[in-house]
Amino acid sequence: MFEYKLYQVDGLYFELIKTPEPKGYDVKIIENFNGSRNVIYESSLSSGMWCKMNKRYLREYHIEIWDGDQLLEDINFLQWIGGKKVFITFDSASLGDSIAWIPYCLEFKKRYDCKVVVSTFKNFLFRNSYPELEFVDRGVGVDNIVAMYTIGWFNNLDMEPVKPSLIPLQQTITNILHLPYEEIRPLVDFTPTDYRIAPKYVAISMRSTAQCKHWYYWQELVYELRKKGHQVVELSQGIEELQETVYPADKTLENVMQILHHAEFYIGLSSGISWLAWAMKKPVVMISNFTEEEHEFECIRITNKNVCNGCWNKPMFMFNKGDWNWCPEHESTDRQFECHKSISVEDVMNVISPLLTHT
Repeated sequence: MFEYKLYQVDGLYFELIKTPEPKGYDVKIIENFNGSRNVIYESSLSSGMWCKMNKRYLREYHIEIWDGDQLLEDINFLQWIGGKKVFITFDSASLGDSIAWIPYCLEFKKRYDCKVVVSTFKNFLFRNSYPELEFVDRGVGVDNIVAMYTIGWFNNLDMEPVKPSLIPLQQTITNILHLPYEEIRPLVDFTPTDYRIAPKYVAISMRSTAQCKHWYYWQELVYELRKKGHQVVELSQGIEELQETVYPADKTLENVMQILHHAEFYIGLSSGISWLAWAMKKPVVMISNFTEEEHEFECIRITNKNVCNGCWNKPMFMFNKGDWNWCPEHESTDRQFECHKSISVEDVMNVISPLLTHT
């Protein structure tokens, strides 16, 4: 009856190619979400005319074609993509983002019964663990797709319907891909070996990409762990500044995974290696008082709710990655970074004591 072109790449595009009669038809684009039916576009289109929406995330879109008060066609976009090829590309090169988001690409494939091609900056971590997905390198074109979704932190309502700092990190991708959100532990490609860097050790990572994530008493913690008979292996890239600490010569991601595998447990920040350790099913102790508990993943968290905390997830603030001293409520005061400065070595040792007892 109608011939049309439909896809969602850089926005939802609909073109009438051929119509039953040489006249205009009322075309409506409907967004169904949370029980609401919203008309986001309406116009008269005839053969050869097209329209395009700015929204680049998926919803239950319906393209309705009307002739007067008669509905002639109702195209459900979610059903229409079934069996077709969809391209999901990660905008972030971050290790934590990549690991957090990857399981939902498979959930998308299963829910919408389509062929999924994925491009991340860390494909080598996922290819074997997710054989149902097709992986392509960055910059490689993908032909014959009906949709492309870019996953990232955009703070742009056409790219992401909710400010990403207000939701769990994994929900960033479920919001874009129109999936129900539930925490899913990712899979990563890893083959263990017998390599052990020390007989009994705890892995730590003291560095991250933002000052607000940092903790200040790593050296004292190392001394306490050494008293308990544990070596400490530091996995961060950077200056080797801690005493009585093992610094591996090889800090490639492959070797870091071997070290994590044989560690008793891992202590870190809200950072990529914490996500990696969680994906590898290691006990993760996370020192993070600047985010809310649900922002990362279920783990052993160390916080102090008696001081300023959770600024990352407060709607009135937006992280400024160009400001190393970003502390939105107390920058340049005596209370700057009190969220983490208030967490003592004793606080950490009290939390990890059961882990040390049973190792």
